[in-house]
Amino acid sequence: MNEALAKPHASLTLESTQDNVNPIRVVLGHTNEPSFGKVPGLDDGKHFLEVEISDSETTLPIRTATLFADKYYLKDIKSFENAQSLQDADDIELNVPISSVFGSPGLFYNRQVQDPGIYGYTLRGSIDYYGVGTVNIPNDPEPTIFCSIEGKDTSKFNKGAWSGSYGCTQNLKSIFFPESAKYPDEYPPKYPKSDYPEPEYTKPGEYGDYNGGYNYGSGYGNENEYQTYNSEYRTQ
Repeated sequence: MNEALAKPHASLTLESTQDNVNPIRVVLGHTNEPSFGKVPGLDDGKHFLEVEISDSETTLPIRTATLFADKYYLKDIKSFENAQSLQDADDIELNVPISSVFGSPGLFYNRQVQDPGIYGYTLRGSIDYYGVGTVNIPNDPEPTIFCSIEGKDTSKFNKGAWSGSYGCTQNLKSIFFPESAKYPDEYPPKYPKSDYPEPEYTKPGEYGDYNGGYNYGSGYGNENEYQTYNSEYRTQ
């Protein structure tokens, strides 16, 4: 089984009236399920928009397509429920390309790094059916699908005959155990200090007696040589 089909995804079947063109199956989701938002040092948040195209009857991959997506992000379920239209999303990217993946026929990615939240996509473009015919993705309505959250309805902006779904991107801290170990939501994460006292180190370049020898500090001692200094982890 193709890896993409082994994860929760939404699927859509495109019919064609052209001779010798079978129905086309379009599968959409994220490259990882479940997906978690980025937390520096713990999760990189790389969950690409993934589209897979195949012949619905033979299941053979269809290699050639020109695909684009409008991407919509809402930070939480409250923001989603308050939105009256797609234009009310907290962040929008329009007409982003979904590119073929080298070595994986029928597979297309739009690479992205995600925060926790609700993600939806409108798909457009055209598909070359083995050189026999071209199938355009419908534009009335344009197929739109949002991720799902258990126990919540996130389907109000969905359009098209989609089946199935893909999960919304979660906060990684939601799976911490024990719960008391959860870190603050600010970035970068501020890890709790140790209960043990901080050791006292000789400053870089200073000499100190160490079992009858010399301690050159946290560097190598010589000012012309490499020195290491305490630094705080930072993110851009």
